[in-house]
Amino acid sequence: QLKTSRSRPLAIAGAFAASLLVLTACSSGGGSDKTAASAEECVPQAEFDTVVPGTLTVAGIQQLPGLDLNVTTGEIEGLDSVLLVGFAEANCLEIDIQPLPGPAAMAAMTEGKADVGGGGWYATPERGKVLGQIDPIWWDQRGVIAPKSYKTINELKGLKMGIVGGSVFEGPLGDAIGADNVVLYQSIDAVFEDLLAGRIDAAMAAGATATIQVADRGLDELKVSIIEPDEAYPDLTAPGEVNYPYTKSNTALGEALNAYVQEARADGTVADKLAEYGVTGEVALEGPQQ
Repeated sequence: QLKTSRSRPLAIAGAFAASLLVLTACSSGGGSDKTAASAEECVPQAEFDTVVPGTLTVAGIQQLPGLDLNVTTGEIEGLDSVLLVGFAEANCLEIDIQPLPGPAAMAAMTEGKADVGGGGWYATPERGKVLGQIDPIWWDQRGVIAPKSYKTINELKGLKMGIVGGSVFEGPLGDAIGADNVVLYQSIDAVFEDLLAGRIDAAMAAGATATIQVADRGLDELKVSIIEPDEAYPDLTAPGEVNYPYTKSNTALGEALNAYVQEARADGTVADKLAEYGVTGEVALEGPQQ
């Protein structure tokens, strides 16, 4: 069972044409002379090109434990605040995080407008056809949000279920319960609005994100269930491999990012940050056990 002790409301953002966060890496502060000198001394860990020279451009989906960008203050929380910000700093780059809904973030990467996808993307064969995908950062289980608990896919049949459009759940959930029973929304806020109003019976989302959302909204009347593994529905019941997708042609970037992230997994950085959001356990950190 996924648990979280967080209670701070999330800063939910929609699509913004301009970036809302630009952090300068390799800067010691204290004036422009020191900043320029520090930048000149910075030696990158790896060599790779970026869409905007000197900047790592991130198409970010707003969802914890991956990413929460406060659009007013520019403050960033979540795993990306450690991994992507740290990766940019290690390679002497500024980081430009652009909050976007899933389809727009995907388009930004495939159209050469962003280098990396942030916010917690599942690796899938379909995405692998158009994007590069690094090795798993951690493994997330699918969550069903509803007034009651559900344990199996069969129990979901006959329900009207909501998901955010463009989600990897869209096709598999439609196959399992019927496409007419799956309602697509532009945002997780819209999903919760209809769920609380009784216009849908349940919703499906990444398990950790669902748990954090329910807790932060103070919705004690809703439960987050993790569906039992079912070989007939692996895309809905097997833990998802959370990774950073990147522009498919930029293999040098992918290799450098993968090496950085896997080192952060090995030294405990990933586990420590996930634990801040209540995400712990062997499956989350090591994947499904054989």
